[in-house]
Amino acid sequence: MLLICLTVLGCGLLAYSNGANDNFKGVATLFGSGTTNYKGALIWATITTFAGSLCSVVLAGELVRNFSGKGLVSDNLAGAPEFLLSVVCGAGLTVLFATLLGFPISTTHSITGALAGAGFAAVGTQMNFSKLGISFFIPLLLTPLIAVLTGVAVYLLFRYARIKFGIEKEFCICVGESKKQYIPVIKSDGVFLAPASGLPVLILDKIENCEQRYSGVLF
Repeated sequence: MLLICLTVLGCGLLAYSNGANDNFKGVATLFGSGTTNYKGALIWATITTFAGSLCSVVLAGELVRNFSGKGLVSDNLAGAPEFLLSVVCGAGLTVLFATLLGFPISTTHSITGALAGAGFAAVGTQMNFSKLGISFFIPLLLTPLIAVLTGVAVYLLFRYARIKFGIEKEFCICVGESKKQYIPVIKSDGVFLAPASGLPVLILDKIENCEQRYSGVLF
């Protein structure tokens, strides 16, 4: 009973350290780009992470079975409280210490390492290394490459759509308090700014409004 209680606490430690390390990663661009403030980004992260955890119950059954340790070691050992306690504590403490020290770390990699370490400590070379490679190492090596290729493809697609629909970038120069639109005009006696008339414009605006923008209509 004590081991079961400790295992539950270990799961709580792993969940806490995982949240501290990973929760903001998915919304870092929302905060970094100024799309939302820090509190708003945290709210989005919490909502989407919770939704993902609910979806995983239905969609990630095979993943859950892999991370149970079954197949790496015998089913009896994989279900033993001592083994589970070792895995959750090893993974949780690894992520927690990395977070406190400011090191980047993957919780998935930490759990994989904890499974491999606990399994090797328990059964030595009798651990199923083939299962470890096929179900863990190869996917962990391939998924970053797949993510990069997918990201490039999606970026090129949206970039093509932006150009196709005539959505262009705009910049502004922040000078003083008033907002006026001018275009540079070159004459024999120098360059001056003239009021815009349907041509590319130079915008003078407040510093808080000085940002890259897009003009045009997608649909």
